[in-house]
Amino acid sequence: MDLKRIISIKDYRTFAGPDWPAYDSIVAGTRTDNVIIQQEVDEFVAMMQQTFDELSQSGDSLAQQNQQRQQQVFYDKRYTGQSTCQIPWKTLGVNANGDIFLCSSPSWIPKFPGNILEVDDIYEILNSTMAQQIRQEISAGRYYYCNNKICNFFAQINPAIYQSSPQLNELPLPFAHQSPVTAIPEYLIFDFDYTCNFKCPSCRTQLINNNKHHVVRPLNDRIVEKIKHLIIDHIHSQPVEIRWCGGEPFISEVYQDLFEYIIASKKLNIQHIIQTNGSYLRSKADLVQKLLPTTKELRISFDAATAETYQKIRVNGDWDLLISNVRWVNNLITELQLPTRVSADFVVQLDNFKEIPAFIDLCDDLGIQHINFQKMWNWGTWPQQEFDNKNIYNPAHTLYRQLIEMFEKTGRKILF
Repeated sequence: MDLKRIISIKDYRTFAGPDWPAYDSIVAGTRTDNVIIQQEVDEFVAMMQQTFDELSQSGDSLAQQNQQRQQQVFYDKRYTGQSTCQIPWKTLGVNANGDIFLCSSPSWIPKFPGNILEVDDIYEILNSTMAQQIRQEISAGRYYYCNNKICNFFAQINPAIYQSSPQLNELPLPFAHQSPVTAIPEYLIFDFDYTCNFKCPSCRTQLINNNKHHVVRPLNDRIVEKIKHLIIDHIHSQPVEIRWCGGEPFISEVYQDLFEYIIASKKLNIQHIIQTNGSYLRSKADLVQKLLPTTKELRISFDAATAETYQKIRVNGDWDLLISNVRWVNNLITELQLPTRVSADFVVQLDNFKEIPAFIDLCDDLGIQHINFQKMWNWGTWPQQEFDNKNIYNPAHTLYRQLIEMFEKTGRKILF
């Protein structure tokens, strides 16, 4: 292994002790006679190797981890309803490392049918065997790969019309070719850069800044170039929505590169749904104003109705700044007479569920008419027992009945 690939001079300067060998010596594998110093160097190299390996995992490995975190079993749901989910026909998502997914989240269908960095034609992935098998299972009413516990399609249908308990040793249907996808899907999800100025406990264990990361940034730059030329350039007159997520779009340099490319293309048929923590709206006013005319929805994460709860859940966030920025962007939308919808995201959990009524009142005061109450997902940041304790949206939680009552107080119906 070429250690220069996994250890940058910046990493060396950050971690090196005063008596360490020079950077060139370490990456050349030269060892020192000082046992204590060599142990420190070995631990540093091992740490950097682990980081590199984690970032280089195959799509199959990452998909399996998604499946295991959600405790999902693949099985035939035996769905008998009349409606059919169309998301895997209409959706294309780009995940970390360039892995492609075909659902609203890679946790809902934990299968990656391909990697954008490995193809010169996006339709090689859209019409790959795995992509067609996913759609084939849905067409047959089996929904074999779908996670019925967390996906929106199953959340809105009667549980009596599908099998909710997995059967042992079930297999997917034998592969049969279907009609291929022939146009860029109308829903795109860019979820490959996790750069963010927050470190919310439900999402991550540390601050992530990939803007200068010696491994991730070059990889993300390659992903951006592929998106530009394999996806954006092939969007013609068809309406397309892009959802931006993963981290904070307004500080991600690669996302901003893509924003500017799309703006310069003058393709007004490309609309945006931007998920943001709201902290950079006013400081990025020039970019925000350029994006707003083609922004269908600005989704701002709150997860709280008070400064105290916000500080606990949205670590590094500034409550007063958030409220000020929301008022600013709402006023700007009104001033420019734009149809952009500002909505508020609220991930329901043990630490905030009692604030649901107050949050609705807050949104009324801010002029926000649309609220997204969301279930928690297990991103592996908490031990399973702690996650289960905080995940009050789970019907098996001892306080789930109180959550239902909290929604009922507001005149809203909980989604199961």
